[in-house]
Order: sequence, then structure tokens, then C-alpha cells
Amino acid sequence: MVARLFLVVTAIGLGSAAEKAVDFNRDIRPVLSDNCFTCHGPDDRHRMANLRLDSENGIFKVVTPGDPAKSRLYARISAPTASSRMPPAQTGTVLTAAQIELVRKWIEQGAKWERHWSFTPPVRPAIPDVRNEKWARNAIDRFVLARLEREGLKPGAEADRATLLRRLSFDLTGLPPATAEIDAFLADKSPDAYEKQVDRLLALPQYGERMAMQWLDLARYADTHGYHIDSQRDMWKWRDWVIDAFNHNMPFDRFGIEQLAGDLLPNATVQQKLASAFNRNHMINYEGGAIPEEYQVEYVADRVDTTSNVFMGLTMGCARCHDHKFDPISQKDYYRFFAFFNTIAEKGLDGKSGNAAPILEMPTAEQASEAAWLQQAIAEHEAAMPEKDTKALLAVWQKTALTNLPAPPAGGLIAHYDFDGSLADNAPTVKGKVTFIAGRPGQSAAFNGETQIEFPGFQAERFAIAFWLRSGALGEMTVLEGGPGFDIGVEDSHPQPDFKRGSPLYVEYKGRRWHSDAIVFGGEWHHIALNFEGATPALLLDGTSVRMENVGAANPIPAGALTIGDPHRDKPLKGDVGGLRIYDRLLTASDAAALALHEPIRAILTQQESKRSKDQNGRLLDYYLRYESPPDLRRVYSELNDLKARAAQLKKDVVNVQVMAEMAKPRDTFVLARGDYRNQTEKVTPAVPALFPPLPKDAPANRLSLARWLFTPQHPLTARVAVNRYWQLHFGIGLVKTTEDFGSQGDAPANRELLDWLAAEFEAHWDVKAMQRLIVTSAAYRQSSQVSAELLEKDPENRLLARGPRFRLPAEMVRDNALAVSGLLQKTIGGPSVYPYQPAGLWEELSRGETFTAQEYHESTGADLYRRSMYTFWKRTVPPATLTTFDAPDREKCTSRRLITNTPLQALVLLNDPTYVEAARALAQRAILEAGSEPQARLRFLFREATSRRPTANEARILLELAQRRMEHYRKHPELAAKLIAIGASKPGNVEAVELAAWTMVASTVFNLDETITKQ
Repeated sequence: MVARLFLVVTAIGLGSAAEKAVDFNRDIRPVLSDNCFTCHGPDDRHRMANLRLDSENGIFKVVTPGDPAKSRLYARISAPTASSRMPPAQTGTVLTAAQIELVRKWIEQGAKWERHWSFTPPVRPAIPDVRNEKWARNAIDRFVLARLEREGLKPGAEADRATLLRRLSFDLTGLPPATAEIDAFLADKSPDAYEKQVDRLLALPQYGERMAMQWLDLARYADTHGYHIDSQRDMWKWRDWVIDAFNHNMPFDRFGIEQLAGDLLPNATVQQKLASAFNRNHMINYEGGAIPEEYQVEYVADRVDTTSNVFMGLTMGCARCHDHKFDPISQKDYYRFFAFFNTIAEKGLDGKSGNAAPILEMPTAEQASEAAWLQQAIAEHEAAMPEKDTKALLAVWQKTALTNLPAPPAGGLIAHYDFDGSLADNAPTVKGKVTFIAGRPGQSAAFNGETQIEFPGFQAERFAIAFWLRSGALGEMTVLEGGPGFDIGVEDSHPQPDFKRGSPLYVEYKGRRWHSDAIVFGGEWHHIALNFEGATPALLLDGTSVRMENVGAANPIPAGALTIGDPHRDKPLKGDVGGLRIYDRLLTASDAAALALHEPIRAILTQQESKRSKDQNGRLLDYYLRYESPPDLRRVYSELNDLKARAAQLKKDVVNVQVMAEMAKPRDTFVLARGDYRNQTEKVTPAVPALFPPLPKDAPANRLSLARWLFTPQHPLTARVAVNRYWQLHFGIGLVKTTEDFGSQGDAPANRELLDWLAAEFEAHWDVKAMQRLIVTSAAYRQSSQVSAELLEKDPENRLLARGPRFRLPAEMVRDNALAVSGLLQKTIGGPSVYPYQPAGLWEELSRGETFTAQEYHESTGADLYRRSMYTFWKRTVPPATLTTFDAPDREKCTSRRLITNTPLQALVLLNDPTYVEAARALAQRAILEAGSEPQARLRFLFREATSRRPTANEARILLELAQRRMEHYRKHPELAAKLIAIGASKPGNVEAVELAAWTMVASTVFNLDETITKQ
């Protein structure tokens, strides 16, 4: 606050006599907002002395225009004693003498009050007259120049052409210009050469990617749900939509309306529904013990925060628990706005198996065609086997089924444990509570990690063991151990493409460990039969022989009692077990089939029909149609199952996206005391904050009306916030520095007239490309970024725009720049996220394992390693380290403005990260192969590719000396040269290793230059 006020006071001191008048919004409101509004602002529940200083009526109760001596406000802030002075000492805030003098002058000059500038709709100001008309290229320049002339400053010279094209290319595509493009621009002597470059770059597909980078921050885009589990979601189709919208220059009003309410548009298209995924990018939870109602409120609150910030530049979230302390937004206003987004058909806890409902399926044309064919074919097959006919046939079969079913193998059976509701006959030792459930073949025992059952052990060298298993939580766990000395269990889980988690079985026997090729799925019943003869176990899974692989040595298992569910193991059993049988012989394939297929049906048939469950009746019918029905019916049923399996697989293959979709009956919305979901108070209906014009009277109170309202001419913020963000993109800092806050706590615009003119210009057609073109063709943008010490001291942040922009590239562009100049960059547009290099084990500390996705990082291969950084898989709890080092956000919340830091860690990344080492080697190889054998030519090539200019004589000398020293070093240590050039998945070409390693180090040094990673 003090720093901001210092700049305000300094700006006043720099102005001309005409500017000496104290302006309420510029000079007084920031003082009151920082020091007084907390106790004397919009929050009526915490307002002191019933005094409000943020409103016209309130402030003139304590201000007498023209007479500071009669103004209680001035008297209290200038009181000589601490006990009577405001703000009170206990608040910790103290007005400076300069601030007190500003208030005195304002009162003395008539105390002209103004509504907060951003809450008044922008009016297109007249374009100002300037003395240096020749400098101005468009209206922007006249506003900039008028301010400079008032300050007694002159604009900077135009940047050289190479610098201009580099700046322009980064701003419009996020990539550096190719050397050939620079040469073509330098050779073009036409008066509109620069404008032609602007139009060329705006037409490239990379323009959409560059613009989307900023929007992904705003929309808090990520590839995972967040919170502590942080498993995977698929939202990349929406990312593609954003890129495409920018490339097709979708008008910004349509761009915003479709993202806020595309699903509510009349006859909404698939693409419009897809656009609504904007407000499903928020984090989603499904932690054990989390409360659904609490998180459902959090999701809606996130939409409120994001929508108000992105489109209005407001901090509405500050009114969630109480009235806003600084802006005229009440808590009731907040929850009425909240009500617009509280109508989505979503769950508080969701997302365990991928995307959380509501979702939109996005089939390709081929997938849609196949789905339609399958639907028709399934209908035809179902019509060929009428339900009444199949049930009649089933009824006839059941009469004799028990006598005809293959019996369970009895020969060699030495023990049989049924878990049929009682263990009394088996005399086991039981620890913990045993719960019996409907399972396989009839009833089963449920194990919760604390239950253990011990049956008598047995000794045999040749034996078989069979049982039913349904694992509840996949991940390594012991199921059965003991007997002659074996351990049978489930191995750690492995992800499947459909987000299921499957695990192989393991067997430890006679000092060896074996894994099954096939897997068991969590939550599904599987029959397991194992034959033991010699040292090698043989597995029959669900009646089918499955190969077992010897994976290494294991500690011998001592013989003893046959134990199920040892709670003292690191991974105790959590699941259900049934039908345990032990044989003193080996089981045949037909034996296993009898146990896996026929025995469960026998258990169902022994029950009275009236007591069978729906699941049992379904299994019985399926068994009959598969194995016992007439041949023609069996064929139709087999084909039907194949068709349904194809349809199910197709559904899994189709990409879906989380989108907005209204509930049939909207939820009621209440003001929540202190923002707590448990404390519902007053019921409210959807409405916009009272400080703004209301929705049209005939408009329904829904998201679509809200979205359209944001783009009405009466709305004071939407256009201003958007053009300010574009200004920030090109100049590094917005006309309003606090891009995220246009309220009382935000900064005043550096050039209010320019901001309002740009807003009015933008609002006329909402043409995004035209706005970028307008900004980058201005003389203000084309200035050199070189700055004198005097100007730097006077205007350190370039708010007056007496020079061009200069700031470090965003994180994504730092990496993309290296890939581009090295020749490694793959420019494929869109598609699923990819997994480039990152430090090994980075996800491990926060991984949850078990049944969750996105817990292990599987590095991409081939071209995917070199995609643009915006396609990097974004895990919220562990965002890409290469990017966060350069200040990329975690994307847990909407981000309007990235902070720019300068740390040693950034240099370490540029020197050591495999991406940059490989890129340096690739650039070095290009220099060797394309620039010839002369070191000077190689250096010029390499340096110009990285910086868009030739090195100075001194720079060339230093870098050539480095190349020579590195060459000598690697000649002595060729193994180090080989190790260096082997970094990365791409392979070095036919270049001598020592030479390539030396030039790799030169390229790496150039990559570390401030100039390489800076737009200037």
C-alpha cells in the first residue's frame, strides 16, 4: 500500500500545473480503501460508528467541501493525540503526512466525489491532440503520447527490425522467428512490411495456441482432479476448442457466452456444449470421509470466483463469509450470484473413475457411425430372442438342471470350506469378526483387513487349492498362506485403459515368486485354482489356464495352519473369499470349469425361486443361454454378447469431457453464515450484484441470461478487463496492473482514457484478432526497450510507456523456444496431454496407488517428448517442475497474473534439465552440419538462431574460447563427451562426439543468456 501511494504521490509531483488538482479516484480512494474501508466500508455488519466512507452519502457526513477545518474526517486523521487519531493505533495502520495532506487538499479543492472508476460504464473518450503527430501510428499512440507530453517525456526510438519481429513472433505465436523469416523481413522494403508480418503471424495456427496459454491459466485447466488423490480427468477436447476458437477469431462475446452457458443455448451444438467445460475445470474430490455437501458448495464457489475474476476482474470470493470489506458487494449479492451456478447435475464426491458427471461424449465420425450400427444390430438380435420365449425355455430346463449339471470334482478332496453362514463344522481359529455375504458359489466371508481365519494345515508335495476371490481394494495383499508352505495373493495394481485397475496374482512357493500373466479386477468375482507339483505352480483362472512367470527369489514360507487374512501383514486382505477346496491331486481343465462355471449355478438352483435375487436370476439366465439353450438361440445370444462387448469397448474408447448441464429441479440456494455449508440462513434466487444494472426484466434468471448480461453495453467491466489482459500479454503489465482486481483495492489505470477507448473499440465488434493487431501495430509497442537510467528511475515499471516492453518469457515459452531453435519442436496442434522429461520419482511422494489413476509418471516417447509445453500433462499436486520453476501456477485456482521471479534454480534448469541439454546438443549439431567447419560461422549460426541477432565481437571471442576449452577437455575425456551427447531420446547424427559435445556446451551457455529467454 505504501509503495503504491508513493507512486501516486510521485506521479502527482511529476505532473503539470493542470494535473495538480487532487482526483478522488486516483488519489483519495486508495488511501481510504487501504486504511479506512475495513471499518467504514461496505460491510455493514462490521461497520464502526455507523460511518461509511465508500459512498457519497456517507463520506459527506464527515466532509465539508472547501473547508478542511470543519471536516471531521480531516480532524480525526490529523488529530495530535494517538487516542483521538484515526485509524486507531491498534489497527496497525498509520496515515503518512503526504496522505493526510492529500485529503486536506481534496477537501480544500471542493471535495469532488466520484464513484469508483471501474463501476461506471466506459465512454469512448475523444482522441487527444498531440504535438508530435508524426510519431503516432494509430489512436493508441495519441493517448500514450498525450500522457508523455504532459510528463515532459519523449517516446523511445523504434526497435530494430530483428528485435521487432522476435517480439512480435513471441507475442502472437509464442515461438521465436526462424532466421529465414527475419531475413525476409529485413529484405522487405515495402512500407507495410511490418503489417504484413503481423497478418502472417495472426493467420498461423500457433496464434491460437499462444492466446490459449493465457486462457488456460484463467480457466484453471489441468489434467487431474486435484486434492490429495489428484487422479486423472480428460479435458483436452475443451483445450482444443479454445485453441480453435482463437484461430477462427470467434467474437469474444460469443467466446464467453458459450463457455459460461453453451449448454443452455437454443438447439445447442456439441461444440457449444463442449465450450461449457470452462466451468468444470475446477478441482473435484472423492476422498474417503469427505462430505459431499461441503464439496458441492466448494465447486460452486469456485465458479463464482472464476467467473467474476475472468470476466469482471472482481474479488467476489471476499463476500462469501461476510459483506465485501472494500467493494459494494454484499454477502447476499454473493449468494445470489452463486445461485446461477448451483443448478448443475453434479455430485459432491465424484471422479474416481475418470471424468465426473455430467459429461459429454465426443465420438469421432467413425465412432459415431459404428455406434449407430451396433445399436441397430443389438436391437435386431434382442428382437430375435423374445424375453417370454427365453424365460419359458429356461423354466423347462430348470426342472432337470440339477441332475444334469456337472458335479464339483470330489475325487481327492481333502478339505472343503463353504463359508455358508457358519464355521462351526470346520473348527477354525477366528480372530476378529467374520461377516457372511451373498457371494460365490453361494455365500462368502468378507475380510476387512482385521479378520483372520485359520484352518488346520496339511502336508503334500502334489496338491491343488481352489477358491473364489473378490478383492475390494487392489494393491498388494496376501489372501491365503501356510499349508505345505505357500503364499497366494494379489500383486500391486496396474492401470487399464478404461481407468479400471487390475492386478496379477502372485504365488510364493519353495523360495520362488511367480506372477500371473492375466489379472484380476477389483470388485469382480474370480475363481482361482492352483496346481502344485514340484516347484512350479500352475494357474487356472476362471476355468482357463493362465501362464505363471517366475519373477525371482522369495523367502521360504514356513508350513503351518492354512490362514486367510493375516492382519499383521503389511498388506492384509481386504476382500471376499468363498468356496475354498483342497485336493491331494491336480485339477484338470474340466475340474476347474466345473468349479468356476457350474458350481455357482448349482448353488442358485438349490434355492427356492422366490428367494433368488435379481442378480442370481440374471446369472442363471446367462448360464442357460450360453451353455444349455438350443443351438440357434445359443448362436444369437453369443453374437449379441459380442456386439454388446464391442459397444462397451467403443464407449470406453470415446473421449468424454466434463461439461455443464442443468438439474431437472434446481437446488435451493441459501446465504451461508460464515460461508459454511452447514449454516443455511436466508433463501435467495439468482441475481447480479446490486451495484450493477440488473438483468433484463424479461430474461430468465439462469446462466445464459447472466452470460449475455456480461456483454451488454451497460456492463462496466467486461470489455475493460479483457483489453487490459491483452495489454498485459503484450506489454508485460496491464494498464491496470492488478489484472485480477478492478475493485477498490486494485491499482488505478495508468492511462484511464486509453483503457476506456480500447474497451469501447473492443466492445463494438468483440474482435480479438483486431485488438491484437491494433496493439502490436502501434508505435508504442514498436519502441525499443532500451532505457536510460533517468527514465528507469522515473518510471521503473514502464507505466508511462516511453519505451517498449521487456520481460522474461512465460515458462511454456522458455521451453518451447529451446525446442524451436534446436529443431526438435513438434508443431502438432491439439490432442491429449503428453509426458515430457521430468525428474524421476517426482510423483511418488504424493501418489496414492490402489485404484487411482495419474499416480505414476510414464514418460512419453517419440514426437510427444517435443510437443509444445501447453500440452504437458498438468497434475495439480505436482505441476510440471520445469514450468513451475519459471513461475507457472499450479492451476488449482484461476490465475490472472503470473509473478515473474529470477532465481538460481532457473539457471540450473537451463543447464541440466534433459530438455535443454538435448536441445543444446541438437542446436550444436545443426550449427556443425549447416554452418560449415569454421568455428566463427558455427557460432554466428548458433547465436543468431537462439537470440535472433549476431554476436558482438566480444561475445564471439568469449564463446569461441569456451568452445576451444571444451574441445580440449573432451579430447582428454572422450567418455564424458559420449555421456553428454547421449542425453535425451533423440540420437546424435553422424557428427564426431568430441566436437559435438564442445559445441553443445556453447549452445547450453547461449540458452542461459538473459537475452535468449527474454522478450525485448
